[in-house]
Amino acid sequence: MASMSNWHVRLKAARIQKKADAGSMAWSIPANPRPQTAPSPESISTTTTVSKPPPTKRNTDGGRRPLEDSANDRGLRVATDSAPGVPASAPISRYAGLVSAKKRKAPASSVIHLGLLTPSESNFAPESEAFANRSSTRPYAPPKKLPRANRLAYDDVQSLTTRTTSQPSDWYAKINMKEKFSRADLANLQHVNTLIVQCEREAARRGDAEVIFAKIRQRLHQMQFFDFLSGVVVKKSKVLDELVGLPRIYLNAAGVEYPWDIRADAEALQLRWLQGVLDPHLLRGIDSSRKVRAEGKSAIAHRLEKDYPARKSCNVVGHNNLLNGQWWPMQICALRDGAHGEVEGGIHGQPGKGAFSIILSSGGYADRDDGERILYCGTSGSKDKPTAGTNHLTESYGLQQPVRVLRSAALPQSNRYRPAKGLRYDGLYEIVGSELLDGPTAMYRFSLRRQPDQDPIRYQGVEARPTDEECAAYTKIRKLIGLAT
Repeated sequence: MASMSNWHVRLKAARIQKKADAGSMAWSIPANPRPQTAPSPESISTTTTVSKPPPTKRNTDGGRRPLEDSANDRGLRVATDSAPGVPASAPISRYAGLVSAKKRKAPASSVIHLGLLTPSESNFAPESEAFANRSSTRPYAPPKKLPRANRLAYDDVQSLTTRTTSQPSDWYAKINMKEKFSRADLANLQHVNTLIVQCEREAARRGDAEVIFAKIRQRLHQMQFFDFLSGVVVKKSKVLDELVGLPRIYLNAAGVEYPWDIRADAEALQLRWLQGVLDPHLLRGIDSSRKVRAEGKSAIAHRLEKDYPARKSCNVVGHNNLLNGQWWPMQICALRDGAHGEVEGGIHGQPGKGAFSIILSSGGYADRDDGERILYCGTSGSKDKPTAGTNHLTESYGLQQPVRVLRSAALPQSNRYRPAKGLRYDGLYEIVGSELLDGPTAMYRFSLRRQPDQDPIRYQGVEARPTDEECAAYTKIRKLIGLAT
């Protein structure tokens, strides 16, 4: 049995040796895999040949050792062809394979020389002045950054934004998508997405899209008063999505040139819903009450809820995220949405900041309304002292800052720009002049001109505001609180 065992070992060793002789491989690697310089052909070898490690066999103690076949000759060697000063072969390790490749470390005396040139030996030409002036401690890397404490401070820091669309508010991101909803409501809201696709297809065929435009316009007017909206319905419908929803209208996606009034209505609806204002009621956030006197006379009072979360500040110069043609049934609603900061007054502003907005209404003043140009009077003062409202307009004239202009249904019916009901936002006007009409009352009249590059005033045609849906909703409210329609 012992002889059989020895014969088996010798046969196995012979097979391993035969495979090692027949299958020994040599491969070539670049002598300089990542050259740091531009070496000359004479200074570096072309290839480096690495012999395959010798086959090994199991020791009786469980380790592995090389086969007894000229260990020095069969050790792993590196041979260079023409590198000067480099020996023809240099053993890396006599016992390659004793440990794993991750743990094996070559002895310090067996370092492979790949023929890399030092900066002093190369004819390298720096590509930049910064590289030419590099530090001696970091010749091939940029200099270290200065410690934060030693960096120079900036005198002026301005916040920049790169967004071209509105960013959804927190409520939109936190909507519970597992909430129950009606599939009929979802389909009703998604219908506008279908109309958008139809319009884009018609435009691609260069067909007549006016019929679809009319459908989209009417749909947007109806969507303002959808009373079934919830967060999960709005999000599942993707009506606020930039790829399929309302943004495709006011961004003129797919090359479709939508009418300007449709773009404005779509953007206004997008901004309102993104803020989480899904309540379609015209008097949302407003408490209404009836006050009755002892003699039987009554009056209706309205006040803004203190904890209404969607209230916006009116103390902002410019549009304040309002769209041309936006409409409100009462002045307190314009206060709620940041259009005009006074419940009754026609001029809103702050000392030192000028006027933010004005309302054109009938009040017995010597005003004149020509649409693009307006002559607007301040309020009557006393003892040659202008009122606060007049001073606000004077400051805006000096600061050359525009004011928001709202027109009221209380204007004379002869005024062609008068809205049918409520108040309408008609864009930004700049004050271009003023004149003193009466010294004792300090009555000044200001000349205003509508700023260019704005949509037309929405007082006529299919673009007119208020819409039929808005007038019907306001009439219904007035009936409920007992007011004349």
